Amino acid sequence: MNNDINTPVETPNNGKVAAGVILLVIGAILLVDQFQLFFIPDWLFSWPMWMIAWGAYMGAKYNFRKPSWMIIMLIGVACLIDNNFDGADRIVWPIVIMGFGTWLVLKPKKQKEAYYFDNKKETFHFDKAAEPKM
Repeated sequence: MNNDINTPVETPNNGKVAAGVILLVIGAILLVDQFQLFFIPDWLFSWPMWMIAWGAYMGAKYNFRKPSWMIIMLIGVACLIDNNFDGADRIVWPIVIMGFGTWLVLKPKKQKEAYYFDNKKETFHFDKAAEPKM
């Protein structure tokens, strides 16, 4: 058993591995498209698909902990549906707005920090829970 403090601790690079796999898949699809071996639909190389790929990359980079990847991917999916189906914009964008509102309501709240005045000691105190302690 090694209890040496100076021994470096290896951290897993799951985000880098997932991002690398996503880039390999995108590169393979682009290469297959250049050889024209298979029929690849035009929408696969549209700008909404690039947004979806970028969102997947951002999610993998941060181990899907930050919500930015989901927002980018949802906008990409909404634009992809809107571009490929006639009249989809009447339905897609209200659903996206409702989904974003639902996410804002249901996301976990961060712990607020606040200062409060203690009457007994006549000083200001910092409290992470934002509730005065009696």
